[in-house]
Parts: sequence; structure tokens; C-alpha cells
Amino acid sequence: MVIKEEQQQGYSLLTGHILSFVNKLDSFNSKQDVVHSLLEVLSHTFNIQFLSFVEKINDSIQVLCQIGDAESIKNIFNENVSSKIFAWVIDQQQPASLKLGEKNNFIFIPVYDYIQGRKIVHGLVVMYLADYSFNLSKETSKNIKLLSKLSAVSMTRFSLKKDISEPEELDQKNQLESEYLLQIQNILSGSSGNKKILFSVLEDKEAAYNGNFWWISELGAEITLVLIAQADDVHGDKTKFCGSPLAILSGYIMGEMNSLKTKAEISLNPAKVMKYLNEELNDLFKSTGITFNAWYGVFNLEARKVRYSNANHSDPFLIGPEQQISNLVVGNNKKDNPLGLNVNSEYEESVSYISSKSKLVICTSGLVEQAAKIGHKYDPSWLPQVLETIGTLPLKEMSKNLQSILSENVSGTAPKSSRLALLLEMPS
Repeated sequence: MVIKEEQQQGYSLLTGHILSFVNKLDSFNSKQDVVHSLLEVLSHTFNIQFLSFVEKINDSIQVLCQIGDAESIKNIFNENVSSKIFAWVIDQQQPASLKLGEKNNFIFIPVYDYIQGRKIVHGLVVMYLADYSFNLSKETSKNIKLLSKLSAVSMTRFSLKKDISEPEELDQKNQLESEYLLQIQNILSGSSGNKKILFSVLEDKEAAYNGNFWWISELGAEITLVLIAQADDVHGDKTKFCGSPLAILSGYIMGEMNSLKTKAEISLNPAKVMKYLNEELNDLFKSTGITFNAWYGVFNLEARKVRYSNANHSDPFLIGPEQQISNLVVGNNKKDNPLGLNVNSEYEESVSYISSKSKLVICTSGLVEQAAKIGHKYDPSWLPQVLETIGTLPLKEMSKNLQSILSENVSGTAPKSSRLALLLEMPS
């Protein structure tokens, strides 16, 4: 196998061919489009003799798309052997390598998805490699599985759309699209577990996917890491500010955060985290034209303090024990550049102490701006007044009340809202 040198460097394969693949996902109109692009990526990455995507229809193996000389493998597999290999690889649920004789080296890639616990098998990629000595490494397998998952959720989207009847088409297809993009984001982010800090989330699950996200994780017994981010489009072209590139970028950021949990020298320093994300994902930011306004905080539960950095995000609201409202502002009172605007950006950080019974509300600018619009007037004091009123409630009740109040004031808010808020409280 031949892998270009830059593809051997961790994320280079992902930010190159796979990013190009994801950028095309929104333009695909059928399963065949996805398959053709998938095989194209693999053919540019590996030194192959033959590449094929096969599916099983009525117990028969059928070729949907292929690249290379089919004659070269016709005598290697018969129908019975092909069916057994298909079933075995699908059951393994991961790429499999198979060497036959002294010169035949194959990789089989299952493409499948799960919907409400039901397994959907889309097909199998068959790769006949020109390099017999190649062995499937852990890193290569990880990248192949990523590409397979992205392909599978896209194929599932097309198969589910066919089942939606015309009267219910618009709402269900919009919901399907949001779920699809969240799947892409989650594929790339990995998982995180909390949670000793108390928290509640207000977000518009019914709204169109907007790329906004939150991430909370623990580092040791007394440290909690919190990131909230709102996507923005540096070019101002909202028609391009949607879809798979947005989902993959937010997913990558969360994936990077999960990897940073093992690097305390970075994760405990908010300014270093912002700088790391800004530099590490620079290629992604540049290729998509998307930036992120982000706030990152390191909460020390025992010391009751938070170190934080702000990349052009709205300042969090701090509700004191007497319901007094203030903001957590970085020391220079000047927000740093959003992530993705300039690879050379520098970030500041500050420290604040949070007294017992205090709560922190971190909102995206979309929520803050909407909450401040009362009819045709703009009143920046309105949201702090609301938080002061509901600040004595438990976090979940606070979240419900805030959402209810915003819904009642819908006439004064912007259409197609982009609301996200984290409500946090250190345990007593």
C-alpha cells in the first residue's frame, strides 16, 4: 500500500481526502453518489488493483460500483465464498484484512448503520491491494471506519427519505436532516462522561441543525472542563453555512477536546486550549470558512474557582447567592478572536471565584440577543432581570422557566433561533 507521507501524520488523512468527501455529502442525491465518492477516496489513498462496492439483494451479491480490472479477482471468489465473506465481515463490524496465497491481499470494509436498534446493512467495500506486504494498522483501520460510518449515515438518509410520504415530507425530512448531521458530529467527537458539577442545558432540539455545541468532562476528582461554542460564517454567506462541513467541524472540535483530557499541561490552561484548537484545526477552518465563538472553563470544585478563556463568545452570567447578576469577563475586558479566524491568534485567560449557592449561565450570542429583543426594542437588561427572578430555582426548573419565558416572547425574538445555554452550579 502507498499512503502519502502527509497522511501518516494523524489527522492529515482526515483533513484531506475525508474532509473533501464530507464537503461533497450535501450535494449527493443517491446512494450511488455516496458509493462513487467513497471508492474515489479509497482509490486515491491506497495502491489498489481493484476496488468494488457490493450489496446483498435477495441473497445475491451484486456490484453497485467498481474501479479497476474485475477479471483480476473473478477466479479468486465464487458466489458461495463471496456470500460467506460478506456475512462474516458484516458480523465483525470492522475492517478485515485477508491474504490468499503469496500475492493476493484484500481489505473488506463493512458499511452499516443502526436506526432505533435496527441494523441497516448498506454493503461491503472490497479492496484488492497491489502491495502484498501491507498490513492493516490500528490507525489506518480507525480512519477507514470513520469514512465507513460517514458513508453509512448518508446512505441511511436516502433510504429513510424514500419512506416518507408527501403530506408529512417537509417536517420529517427536516428532522431527519438534523438527526443526520448530529450523527456526523457525534461520529467525530467520541464520548465524554461527567458529571460532578451540576448542570442543565437549554437548546432548541426541534430547530434546524446549527453546529452549536457544548462539552463537559471531568479531569480527576475535583476538576470539571466545560466548553460551549457557537458556529459562525467568516464569509457571511449563510447559504453555505450548513450541512456536513458544519457537523464535521464541530465534531472534530469535540474529538480534540476528548484527546486533550489526557494532556493536563494543555487542558488545565484555557488559553492554551484555545490556541491548540485554533492551530490544530486550521486546515478545517480555512477549507470550510466557518469560525467558532467559544468559551472554555476549568472548574476547580474544591477551590470553588474557574479559570476561563473567551474566543469572541458572550460573557457568562454569574448569579450570586443573593441573586445579584454579574458577568465573568476576561481581565482585559476584550474578547479574543473566534477560533478559525487567524491561525496566529493569541488568547488570554482569567480566574474567578464562585461562592456557594451561586450559579453560572453561559449563553450563545443568539440566545442573548433574542432575549433582549422586546417587540421592536432592544433591552440588554431584560435577560439579567429574568435570571435574577428565576435564579433561586433548581437548575432544571431554571432551564424550563427560561425556555418558557423565551417562547412566550417569541414575537420579539429573531426567526430561526440559534439558542443554546448551559446552566451550571458547583455542588455544596
